[in-house]
Amino acid sequence: MAQKKTNIKIKRKKFNLYNKKKSKARQALTLILTIAAACALGIVGYGIGKPVLDYFQNRGQYTSDSSDISSTVSDSSDVSVGTETADSSDNSDGSALSESTESSESADPEPPAMDGTVYFLPDNAAASSASLNSALAAAKSAGHTTVAVTLKDASGIFYYKTNIASVKNTESVKGTLTAAQIYDIINKAGLSPAARISTLMDSNNPGATGGSYELAGEAGYWLDNRKENGGKTWLSPFKNATTTFLKSVADEIAAAGFKIIICANTRYPAFHNVDITTYLKDLPLGDAAKRTAALWAVLDAISTSASGKGAQVWIEVGSEGVLAENKSCTDAEIFSDKTKTGAAKIIFSYAASGNASDAYKNAKDFAAKAKAAANGAETAVLIKGFSGSALSDVQKAFKEADMPVYSQ
Repeated sequence: MAQKKTNIKIKRKKFNLYNKKKSKARQALTLILTIAAACALGIVGYGIGKPVLDYFQNRGQYTSDSSDISSTVSDSSDVSVGTETADSSDNSDGSALSESTESSESADPEPPAMDGTVYFLPDNAAASSASLNSALAAAKSAGHTTVAVTLKDASGIFYYKTNIASVKNTESVKGTLTAAQIYDIINKAGLSPAARISTLMDSNNPGATGGSYELAGEAGYWLDNRKENGGKTWLSPFKNATTTFLKSVADEIAAAGFKIIICANTRYPAFHNVDITTYLKDLPLGDAAKRTAALWAVLDAISTSASGKGAQVWIEVGSEGVLAENKSCTDAEIFSDKTKTGAAKIIFSYAASGNASDAYKNAKDFAAKAKAAANGAETAVLIKGFSGSALSDVQKAFKEADMPVYSQ
């Protein structure tokens, strides 16, 4: 049955839930709470929103792999160095940066310590890079830290390519490397380089350099024996040309980087009486003081040249001269000037002799004589030809005498 429709009239009141009129006190409270909420939202929003915003703006940086992290650290380091460089170069003339660079590059390194780990390479070790590297490998494996390389031997042979005009194009030059190259090879091997040169004992260069002994009253060079018996020339310490030549050698070696130059064979030949009275009578060979002064003049000239480039000179003296009653014509003749000797640095070359069972006693005796002859000089000893228990005994004797021991 169909329902009857009834008209219902809905009455509408003018009332709005959301526009209910508030009191003035409540309006003021609402305003204060609204402002406080806005401030809180601003602070929290900045604290949370900014990192979130940074994350999305730089998300590639935070999602890179480990290689990128390493690169970032490297770049950070580079930037720091770059900033320091920029700060250092604020001066318009760049003086701050220039001074820093010069001080680090021009400061002379300390000479290598001659501390008992010095090894003397074979005389011809520097003749080529192959022979030098081989000798260095042996020295390094034996635990040495400093090596002495012969650059001019007792015959006057140069084991480096010298630029000294009087000898550079002669047969005296056997080396294929420059002094600087030799220094670099030793240095790169992790060893400290020292150079060794023969001074007055030189049979190849006296004529070319003008430093030879000349016969008195006649033309010709003096030889230490008859020519048919293998007589050889020597450099004379009385010749200015000799001093000039040896200074040039020292200057060349020191300029290459060597900070220690060991001078060997600073001595006179074994003169006969007729040499002193006849063949070389114009030289003061009969005056002991003048003879010694001439030897020291050569050593002083070498030392002055070396020290000008930050190098120091050691003098090598053989055990034969130290033990000889008459030290004339040995490399121990320089000891007659006690003042000069006491201010020097001396390496005594001690060769094996006598019975192995007496090695300790003999070395002990020699050490006492060597130190007395040195007159307070800084000393060390190079031992040659010992092995086994004899070597241990000799090393013990010199260490007890407070003399650093070098080997060959």
